[in-house]
Amino acid sequence: MLFSHLALYFQKLEHTPSRNSMTEILSDLFSHATSEEIGKICYLLLGRVAPLYEAVEFGIADKFMIRAIAESYKDSKEKVLAVFKKTGDVGTTAEQLYTGRDKKLSVNDVYARLYHITQTGGVGSQEKKIELLADLLAQVDALSARYVGRIPLDKLRLGFSDMTMLDSLSWMLAHDKSERGRLEDAYNVRPDIGYIAESVKLHGILGLSHVKAKVGAPILASLCQRLPSADEMIKKMHVVAVEPKYDGVRVQIHFQQPDSSLRSPIVKTFSRNLENTTEMFSEVQDIGKQLDAQEVILDGEAIGVDPKTGRLTSFQQTMTRKRKHDIAATRSAMPLKFFVFDILYKDGKELLNTPLSARRTVLEKTVRKGAILVISP
Repeated sequence: MLFSHLALYFQKLEHTPSRNSMTEILSDLFSHATSEEIGKICYLLLGRVAPLYEAVEFGIADKFMIRAIAESYKDSKEKVLAVFKKTGDVGTTAEQLYTGRDKKLSVNDVYARLYHITQTGGVGSQEKKIELLADLLAQVDALSARYVGRIPLDKLRLGFSDMTMLDSLSWMLAHDKSERGRLEDAYNVRPDIGYIAESVKLHGILGLSHVKAKVGAPILASLCQRLPSADEMIKKMHVVAVEPKYDGVRVQIHFQQPDSSLRSPIVKTFSRNLENTTEMFSEVQDIGKQLDAQEVILDGEAIGVDPKTGRLTSFQQTMTRKRKHDIAATRSAMPLKFFVFDILYKDGKELLNTPLSARRTVLEKTVRKGAILVISP
């Protein structure tokens, strides 16, 4: 598919307020996409080139895109800025100033170039990104320039989320929303809309059998149901488990031991909103000696510990650890313990449909006593 063709779908979606109409437009788009394109298209529709939980960002601001437009179309920055002040949108500004030459780039071509921009770092990286964007803007058509200008800024604002795309995938498969439930179940285990779209494009609804939990891909947190009293809980559940309610930061821990293909272990953490928090919680890099597993996904709560008294700190104090700078100094001032209350995956086996009582047994056999991980009583 040419990117100019995808840009026409972007335009339709931009001017469609109805959610049902959006679903049908997306379904038509997905039907025309190949299995090699559909996953990339899903990411681009969300203004990304990777799932949300992967720390793949463009690192581009409006002022850099304005410079890229000026360089691409041989205009002054002042002229581009003047048009931008009138339109209020960098994408529309690029479209209005367009003097490029459409080289009929495919969706895969544009995606590859945008992904390359996210991987450009180091000294002089901003100038290199501007150069790459300018080159791309010069080689697409005017309408495509509108969306190429918006995607790196996360300003597509097409008005839908992953959930609408799940409806659209169901519509592509069955011409209705009957498969939405099965698609959402898979998404809860692997919240990667691109991967799910590619799987069902290749294998139909049976492709969901390939969607499994994986170390490095967070599992969506289940929402709780509130009941008014303990009596009501026991009446409904018959047997209940009672645990402390921790006033900390929810954290899902992913760990894989090194093997012949890995020199060092894989260790990642994620928030309940799929944010990659690995750099913030550096303590988890040392948990290997506490785990009797080759690979595991744990659910728990991170809580600060007062280094002087050994007492658990308040939520507000623990939150000081959620930062991207001065992590080492903050770790020394506010060390963490991770109270683990569930195990979701171990050594290739999903445990999501295993009863809690059985998961608890597996958890107790997996996590050894130590300074970082503590099994919730």
